[in-house]
Amino acid sequence: MRICLISREFPPDTGWGGIGTFVHDLALGLKEIGQEVEVISLSADGTNSVIDYQGIKIHRVVSDQSLEQYQMLLSVMPYSHSLLKALWALHNKFLELHAVNKFDIVEVPEMFGEGVFLALSKLCPLVVRLYTPHFKFIDDKLHLIDDAFDHQFLGLIERLTLLTADVVTTPSSDLGDYVSSAVGFNADEMVVIRGLIDTNRFCPDGPKALTDDSHLKVIFVGRLEERKGVYQLVKAIPEVVRKSPAVKFYFIGNDTKTARGNKSVLAELKKELEKNGCAEHVVFTGPVPHASMPEYFRSADIFVLPSLYDNAPLTCLEAISSGTALLGTSSGGMKEYVVNGESGSIVPPADVPALAAALTELLNDEKKRKSYGVEARKRALALYDRKITAGKSVELYQLAIANFDFKGRSALFRKDSASLLPSSEDLLRAFDKMIYELMYRRSLRFRISYWFHMLKDRPKLFMANAALNTGTRISQFLGRDQLPKRLERLKELIDQQSADKSPTLKK
Repeated sequence: MRICLISREFPPDTGWGGIGTFVHDLALGLKEIGQEVEVISLSADGTNSVIDYQGIKIHRVVSDQSLEQYQMLLSVMPYSHSLLKALWALHNKFLELHAVNKFDIVEVPEMFGEGVFLALSKLCPLVVRLYTPHFKFIDDKLHLIDDAFDHQFLGLIERLTLLTADVVTTPSSDLGDYVSSAVGFNADEMVVIRGLIDTNRFCPDGPKALTDDSHLKVIFVGRLEERKGVYQLVKAIPEVVRKSPAVKFYFIGNDTKTARGNKSVLAELKKELEKNGCAEHVVFTGPVPHASMPEYFRSADIFVLPSLYDNAPLTCLEAISSGTALLGTSSGGMKEYVVNGESGSIVPPADVPALAAALTELLNDEKKRKSYGVEARKRALALYDRKITAGKSVELYQLAIANFDFKGRSALFRKDSASLLPSSEDLLRAFDKMIYELMYRRSLRFRISYWFHMLKDRPKLFMANAALNTGTRISQFLGRDQLPKRLERLKELIDQQSADKSPTLKK
């Protein structure tokens, strides 16, 4: 089967985020079971390239800069503007590759509707895999994201992609149930395929990064943000230290500016630890290279992830595959990966006393910690090895191909597929023009700013506009119904140059 995976993220160039890491391991798992895989992803260095990555072709593309001309769209919808530039580039590369050698199936993440153009045109069977849709962040107000039109537009694209995909798969029933309700799926339209992990890399045996044998080591891995439950964990630490003083906590991950007022979460956590006298029991390592993460997991006594919401966190799989005792919450899909009391402990989210009690119990019970690790490793090998998930994904692709053929390939956009992006750009151009004309009519400040920047950046165009306006007013004063031919020609040139965003106005 010839498979195309499209993802804005694909490591190592674009980091080891949850989506990028999953697509990375899925691509390798598919190759390991004999499938032909190509990946289309964004470039990190601003150049288009094709590389061979462990036998897989990775096509790196630069976001489409032609959409930079729509400055009004950028002003009022900055998130959408940025993401549309990426979608344009990813889809153009797919069209180029598909025209030369057709793919049997395409898989995309649901986030930001990366497969929307394929969903509209039905060029190829399409699988959409859930991670966490943007409209979930809007509904739950995660990461301080509001319900502004900019975000709602992205949620609309996601819903459109999901409703027109040939198969949608989710890593957890919890997320699947939410999306089904939010989008309007029937229960049988959502296929559950759980996460995957490289069990050879994340394993109990091997070098360890943390060698302090004088303390029991608890690690948290993830971005420092409210959704991950870091505030609750810091509040639980004093009670844990009081009952188990020989403990040290390691927070591994990037700081974020997601505290109130866009302030540093790390600064807030450190302030709280200083206040409660537990700063010496906590180490903030900052980000750690992904290649080194197995050494941290296998050297920890406990991995804790007190998330307020997580669909199916990759770090959970990395911990259980490493044979590390796990403590998580019942929010989201983590409870589906851990058998409470057998391969880990699960507590309610945002419950600081329950979190502190569970941590204390595990720290004081070495036998339970080791039992959790053994059982977790067994489950990882049996259920979540990347080759297992890759095999299930191939079955899913076959279902998508059958659904694609059964539906008669009916597309919402039924013209020549090559005209889909130009037609979409016509819509963006009209929107951009509408916002410009509205602002120009209603805002003196906007007009002053507009003319100032034209004089500064495009002086010839400014002078041409000034000449046209002066000539038009003179013609009106003289009572002429039509502009002189020279002014009409000047107007045509100005319109053309303005539309093309050319740097100069030719004579």
